[in-house]
Amino acid sequence: MSDSDDLPYLSNRFAPRRRPTRVVKIGEVPVGGDNPIRVQSMTTTFTKDAAATLEQIKALDEVGCEVIRVTVPTLKDAQALPEIRAAMAERGVSRPIVADIHFSPKLAMLAVEHVDKVRINPGNFTDTKRFAVREYSDDEYQAELERIEKTFTPLVLRCKERGISMRIGTNHGSLSDRIMNRYGDSPLGMVESALEFVRICEQHDYRDLILSMKASNTQVMVQAYRLLAARMAAEGMDYPFHLGVTEAGGGDDARIKSAIGIGALLADGIGDTIRVSLTEDPVAEVPVGERLAKVAGPHLPLVPASATKLTEQVASFDFARRATRRVEQGPASAALGKDQELRVEVDAGRPSAPSVELAELLRLRDEAHVGERRLEVVHYVLEDQADRAAWAELAPPLAEASLGRALRLSPALWQDEAARRELFAACDRVSCAGLTPAALPAVAKDVAAHDELTLLLEADQRQPPSECATQLCSLAQAAADTGLSHLAASILRSDEERYTTTWVRALAAALDSAGLDLPILLVTQGGDDEVGLLRAATDLGGSLIDGLGDAVRIEGCSAARAVELGYGVLQGARRRTTQTEYISCPGCGRTLFELEPVTAKIQALTSHLKGVKIAVMGCIVNGPGEMADADFGYVGWKPGKVNLYVGRECVVRSVPEDEAPARLVQLIKDHGRWSEPSERAPMALPTV
Repeated sequence: MSDSDDLPYLSNRFAPRRRPTRVVKIGEVPVGGDNPIRVQSMTTTFTKDAAATLEQIKALDEVGCEVIRVTVPTLKDAQALPEIRAAMAERGVSRPIVADIHFSPKLAMLAVEHVDKVRINPGNFTDTKRFAVREYSDDEYQAELERIEKTFTPLVLRCKERGISMRIGTNHGSLSDRIMNRYGDSPLGMVESALEFVRICEQHDYRDLILSMKASNTQVMVQAYRLLAARMAAEGMDYPFHLGVTEAGGGDDARIKSAIGIGALLADGIGDTIRVSLTEDPVAEVPVGERLAKVAGPHLPLVPASATKLTEQVASFDFARRATRRVEQGPASAALGKDQELRVEVDAGRPSAPSVELAELLRLRDEAHVGERRLEVVHYVLEDQADRAAWAELAPPLAEASLGRALRLSPALWQDEAARRELFAACDRVSCAGLTPAALPAVAKDVAAHDELTLLLEADQRQPPSECATQLCSLAQAAADTGLSHLAASILRSDEERYTTTWVRALAAALDSAGLDLPILLVTQGGDDEVGLLRAATDLGGSLIDGLGDAVRIEGCSAARAVELGYGVLQGARRRTTQTEYISCPGCGRTLFELEPVTAKIQALTSHLKGVKIAVMGCIVNGPGEMADADFGYVGWKPGKVNLYVGRECVVRSVPEDEAPARLVQLIKDHGRWSEPSERAPMALPTV
């Protein structure tokens, strides 16, 4: 744990409540306090094209977007704002408008006269970013703060005079050189960057502020918001938060990343307004945001804080995987814990009436068909003798395919000694419904008879997190006392209105306090539709960001979807990489090329490059900064021209746009990261 963990970002992580904030109005839309989570989006037109911008504002208004942001990168864009506002009034569109400002205090002072909120980026409002290395003395640093105050104060005073709000929005990709040299490229640097500007606002008694800590890396993003909440609580600040995962990309991957970052925070009660950034038409962002706010926002556990007396060993502001033992469960590719990859499981129902055909399971296991994202463990529930007989037919081909075989046995089966021994011999992991400490010795003896059989200990959500965790921990201790070492634990989701995240936290805390390093299987409910995706990614994301969990199982959807979502969530949470990762901005009035077709073309050329991170950025505002988290970057430089990056370094300048994708491929080859795509046919997976 870091020193910052002495600062709590929540009063109780086992019983989250919505973070208390002041109410800040964006026009007539109140944000924070007890108000609903507000959903925002941003136009992608050139703001100076007032007619096109108005059409996009109308389209966003029609789908219920509550706050609409426009970019103001040039004087002509600022000059178009009065025309846009007049046309909105004429057409009866009353949504609040936010001016997005980078680099130019002058443009901010022009825009503030015609909008309901100004968003400024503390990383580039008065500073530059050249990745320069320099040591600042305390006096030099103070002089820089005084320079910032002199430049920033006129905007603060004018916002105060007009009674409009401001978002101080830090982006991980555009921290200033000054912040980078003092605090590093870190959540702490992001927080300090914003707080420097907040303190200037407070010096002038201006407090209509909303803050954001955006990053394309979900771990960094969540940690930054948590640290900001902790620091603000320590300093007596109560400003609302705007949540977003920046440069999330498009399609399912972007929705998964957004649900991991935004959803995990909302489920902890953090966040008051959100934007889901997609490399798609901005209209598509609004329904996703609304669904995410509905899925993640209201599901806080109604558990008295006094009921939880557990101590965690989790670093809330730095990632660290929970240390566990390695346990065998059949094939080496199914082993759990320690330094093993996080596993992906599928629930196949009952053997006598399976929800997934054997042929489909074998296809999902075959690397020749599915590549890196292959099924590793299949889970069955056995209720009666019919299931027992059907399992005898299923077990051999699954073993031959090196699939981990996990069984959950009803009391009728595991309490039958003959059935228990037979079934234990034909699986790799077993859990026994309703297992009690009194019954453990007999069960443990039969588990111990098999070298690679793991006993999974389960509990569900029918009890509060601490009670559930304490009881499961007692069962684990009793199992360990029998001499069993191949043990794992899991919380089963039994309440659709609550996520398992707080129960998993409590379980990990109870196990760690008892010195039991059992791996944890994360089980959640998903679905083949978008709501199921958002629900699963939110639930799993909260635990994975904390470094908890050694395997995932998403129930309630098709097998192919469960595998794809499982791997998608693991990659989105930076826990297991199995395909190319794209950091792609959603576009705005600064974008210098058509993002969607260009991104699609680059993905078609590079989607087989496992573990390579490629950024596709419309302009240089966040581009060079986000390159720090990407291996290669494709960044708009000027109309028709693209710059190519390796990490933070621009290595090829001013490439004609029609040549740039091929030049990017050559750049990847030149740096030894290229491999030829395989001949396997792509899987036809269900999509949202």
